[in-house]
Amino acid sequence: MPNRSDQQQPGNGPGPDSRGGDRNRRVGWACAALGALTGLVMGLWSFDGPMPVPGWLGDYGSTARRLARLGHIAFFGIGILNLLLARELAVTALGRLGRRVASTAMNLGNVFLPLVLFGAAVFPPLKYLLPLPAGAVFLALVLAALGAAPTRHPARD
Repeated sequence: MPNRSDQQQPGNGPGPDSRGGDRNRRVGWACAALGALTGLVMGLWSFDGPMPVPGWLGDYGSTARRLARLGHIAFFGIGILNLLLARELAVTALGRLGRRVASTAMNLGNVFLPLVLFGAAVFPPLKYLLPLPAGAVFLALVLAALGAAPTRHPARD
């Protein structure tokens, strides 16, 4: 496997950065780190931790607390999907526009879905915004699936 110094630089041909995956890789790792950070903070009051549960979060089964837990895991889960997409963009059959849309949609979903989940834990009407970042992640995954699907070559059939 070639190391980074063997790879072409952005804008100099078909290196990994010229196909859009580098932004997804950075956002994916940053969001995974935010998942760890939010878990560390929430761990302070979990399992009778050293701090009391903030009053606005309510008990373990409250909607606010569930939304906060979903926000924490969304940083991790979508971050991992973003890292997978970053690799896929280098080999996908999607054209330039398809790669750009998939890349941008996944980054928007990776950042905003967890933030809207945490926001809805504090201000419940924000939950109505959840379909927007969730739809962006869905769009990116559909495009990745389309780009990964084998294409038929009539000359070979």
